[in-house]
Amino acid sequence: MLEPRGAGLRGLIDDELGRILEQHKVFFERRSGGRRASLKFENLSGVKLAGRCLAEADLSGVRLCNADLRSMDLRGANLFGADLTGADLTGARLEGADLRGVTLRDAKLSRADLTRVDLREGMLMAAANGHLQHSHKDRGTVMEGADARGATLRGAKLSKAVLKQADLRDADLSHSILVRANLANADLTGCNLHGADLTDANMSGAILDGATLSGANMTSAVLKRASLLGVLLDEVDLSRANMDESTMPRRPEGVVVDTVKLHATWIASNGEAGARADLSGIDLAGADLRGVDLGAALLRGAVLRGANLSGASLAMADLSLVDGRQAIMPGVNLRGARLERAIFAGAMMSAVLAGPLQILRRTECPTNLAHARLASACLAGAELVRAKLRRADLSQADLRGADLSGASLCEAVLRGVDLRQTRMDEADMTGCIGLAATAGRPA
Repeated sequence: MLEPRGAGLRGLIDDELGRILEQHKVFFERRSGGRRASLKFENLSGVKLAGRCLAEADLSGVRLCNADLRSMDLRGANLFGADLTGADLTGARLEGADLRGVTLRDAKLSRADLTRVDLREGMLMAAANGHLQHSHKDRGTVMEGADARGATLRGAKLSKAVLKQADLRDADLSHSILVRANLANADLTGCNLHGADLTDANMSGAILDGATLSGANMTSAVLKRASLLGVLLDEVDLSRANMDESTMPRRPEGVVVDTVKLHATWIASNGEAGARADLSGIDLAGADLRGVDLGAALLRGAVLRGANLSGASLAMADLSLVDGRQAIMPGVNLRGARLERAIFAGAMMSAVLAGPLQILRRTECPTNLAHARLASACLAGAELVRAKLRRADLSQADLRGADLSGASLCEAVLRGVDLRQTRMDEADMTGCIGLAATAGRPA
């Protein structure tokens, strides 16, 4: 067993490390004269390896605390028991890597690809001064406080992993194994957990707003004080999960029509009488809300699935995290409304008015549809001038004759979208998915 190199000092000088990296590159490219890198138990804390390749290398027990590993190629690498505390792995490739027993405490993993990585519980011992000691102080697989926004963890093995307070917003954890994992107080906003195994997982205080949990196994999962607004729970059995004090859509306590009347009075009196409608988290599935004026109302996380809102006014309303699947909304006024992470898949939204709202003549408030899920929605003839559609899912949507002039569609999903006769003057299409760059039409 190797002795760990000097604590706090890089165990290898730059020239030696450079030679190892060059030989490994030749090895990985399967050219003659190469040699697989073995950096077991080396102390490389603070090293700058951004963009370098150590795919398939033996990095077991290595110390890479606060190292710059951005965009590194670590596919299939052995990082068993490695210490990556505070390391920057932004955009790194770690597909199939062995991360058992690794500590990623406070590491940056934004947009990293960890598909099929093994992050199960593990413990590596190292020899120091003739005595055995754990390879790092966490003594197990830890991602506590890690920033893994937008990371890809499809099919990852995370049983018993510690992900407390981790930032996993918009991460892809579909079909991952999280049995008995600790996700307490983690931020899983917009996270894809489709088909994940969360048996006995601790998700106390976690934020799951806008997440996808369809087909997940939640047997004996602890969701105490967790927030689950705008969550897709199709084919999910929560009967054996601990849901104490969790925030979920609920049936209205009073008569909704009375709330609407008080809101109308509030609007007519400029807020001096009546009461602003607060229907946040209220289940209004299938409700008849035709022609209602809920401008500036609060509907965050409400359920409007299959509701009829034909001709309604929702200008400046907060509709973030709303579940409006198959809602009937032709001609609805959505100018200046907030619809971040709202779900309107399959909704009838033809001719909706979702352009900017002019406030006090000079200030313009655009409609915010960032991260909204609009797959297969009918938006034919919709007014979406300068609308914010960053990372929105518009796959298979009908946008025939819509006006998207000046709209922001950065990283939006446009696979199979119908853009015939659609106006897109000065629209920002940076990073769009499924759109042919040359033709300006779906790929």
